[in-house]
Amino acid sequence: MFLSERQFNSLSKIRLPIPQLIILGFFFLIASCSTQGPSRTADIYPDKPKRYGEQRDHKFDYRKDRLHAKEKEVEPLDTQPPLKSIADLKGFADDMDPASLGKAIDNQLAVMFEQDPSSPVRLGDFTLTRGRLVETLEAFQKLLQKNLPQEEFNKKVSEEFLLYRVGKGKNKKVLFTGYYRPVITASPTPSPRYRFPIYQMPEKGFQRVKKQGGIRLVGSNSGIKQIRQSTENWRNLTREEIDQKGALSHQGLEVAWLENELERYFLHIQGSGVLEFPDGTRQGVRYQGSNSYPYHSIGKKMIRDGVITTSQGSMQEIKKYFANNPQDTSKYLSQNKRYIFFSLSDEGAIGSGGGELVGGRSIATDKSIYPAGGLVFVKVRQPVLDANNKIKSWKPISRFVIDQDTGSAIRGKARADLYFGTGKKAGAKAGHYHEKGEVYYLIKKS
Repeated sequence: MFLSERQFNSLSKIRLPIPQLIILGFFFLIASCSTQGPSRTADIYPDKPKRYGEQRDHKFDYRKDRLHAKEKEVEPLDTQPPLKSIADLKGFADDMDPASLGKAIDNQLAVMFEQDPSSPVRLGDFTLTRGRLVETLEAFQKLLQKNLPQEEFNKKVSEEFLLYRVGKGKNKKVLFTGYYRPVITASPTPSPRYRFPIYQMPEKGFQRVKKQGGIRLVGSNSGIKQIRQSTENWRNLTREEIDQKGALSHQGLEVAWLENELERYFLHIQGSGVLEFPDGTRQGVRYQGSNSYPYHSIGKKMIRDGVITTSQGSMQEIKKYFANNPQDTSKYLSQNKRYIFFSLSDEGAIGSGGGELVGGRSIATDKSIYPAGGLVFVKVRQPVLDANNKIKSWKPISRFVIDQDTGSAIRGKARADLYFGTGKKAGAKAGHYHEKGEVYYLIKKS
């Protein structure tokens, strides 16, 4: 801002107090700084030299990737390159009877027919529809019914199905553990022998009274008390609070009573079982729900504490340790805060996918990665038992199984749980099972 000679002379004739004159001068100073004029910044601050190969671009298009993250493109299953693993398999020999496989397929299809065929499901790095899984099971079932010779069957499978190998690491291996349906002595009523209840899930809206105390009203001489109650959601109750402190006892939630605390715990781990009552009758129980806590392995905790070795981490060895050290039972069981609730069932074990499981033909996987209803071919080892249900050897097996279930301990691409069936033999195999194997999902070609 610049003053003309006339403006300057007129201002010089005005006599102002010194403070006002200072303020007026300050005003002109600010105005001169803020007045637009020729830009000098281009001369004072020239552009920084560009690196070799760089192009100057003052647009902000480059930020769009930061502002809107690109969604990961899902590759269609049919664009998967030819699967060389087919040649590596040298056929699709199955060590079990075809009838058990047909039953597993029927059980799962019965559920999937009632589901939306267009709903998307994940298979590892791919996404496909539930209807594609149904088509795969139906096509494979028809192939089984032809009862083809092994060589021709192998050829048909290779021609009609895509094979997608899953797992982790350089060798694409999957760690298998086992589970089963135990038969446990129980009673429909409590007694000195049967002292350990299993519970059904509380109904919606059920709240447990956590504590109550008296509060004397201020200014009251009559001692009137107001009862203050604090309630807690039952899903926040831990195993220790339920089993050791009786948080749910006498609420009408007991399904049955067991005679052994360890059997109750391992029934929780397996998720289903058969109760054998004193009169000889049997009643199935199945997983109904759980509290809000994640699963923690007590076996790993015991190994870290040095009370058992890694080789003693099986169900049988853990039971043996507690039989010899009963004082440690409650201490370790309470480390796993997760608690399972049961309902009575006349059906067999039901997987998370809704279908009834078949011993040796059903597996559990991480359902955030692999789909319920997937047709799978596995190669792994399995124990061979003697007459006393002791493991005498291990043998390699290969067979088709159906992905029907999941488990709180089954997490990630490289984990699977093989269902061994019901009873002591199944338990003897499942309790020691810890084997790495190969897993291939089959999908019908379009």
